[in-house]
Amino acid sequence: MIRRLFSIFRESTQSFHDQEAGEKVVLILRRHYFTILVPLILLGLAGFVPVVAWTIFEMQLRILGLTSLFFFVSSIWYLALWLSTFYFLTIYILNTVIVTDRRIIDNDQHGFFNREVSELHTYRVQDVSVHTNGIIETFLSFGDIVVQTAASEKQFVFHQIPEPERVKDIVMKIVSEHRSKMRLS
Repeated sequence: MIRRLFSIFRESTQSFHDQEAGEKVVLILRRHYFTILVPLILLGLAGFVPVVAWTIFEMQLRILGLTSLFFFVSSIWYLALWLSTFYFLTIYILNTVIVTDRRIIDNDQHGFFNREVSELHTYRVQDVSVHTNGIIETFLSFGDIVVQTAASEKQFVFHQIPEPERVKDIVMKIVSEHRSKMRLS
């Protein structure tokens, strides 16, 4: 029981929920680390706001007898920062794209209790394209991957994926291997 509970803390690159028999995981993708780094740096800088406010207004707060109120408000501030950090890290970790030898699964976590899972079988893939916008995405090598399908869902877009050209090549290789297997059978 306890072993099963703690098993959620180690990441498996070989299996996932609803994996089909014989299906092999090729890639597990998350957004580029830069996309989480920016909010975390801003939250870290926001952690200095009470310290700076205390150094500027310490004397006035002591004269007015508001030190207890200041520390209470600062505590709420730090609690909000902690919750925001937890939120951003949770959303970053849970937003994944899983590429297998048979399908592509897109897990989009939009909030703590708002999740969308989309699945695309490789035989439906028509085209894969990469979009990098701006100097940061080009310099750090991340961008959006657009998978065009033949089905009613016209496009699957995976945002801010690291090394999108490599991922596109891997997906196209899987698609071509799947098509050649279908021709042989």
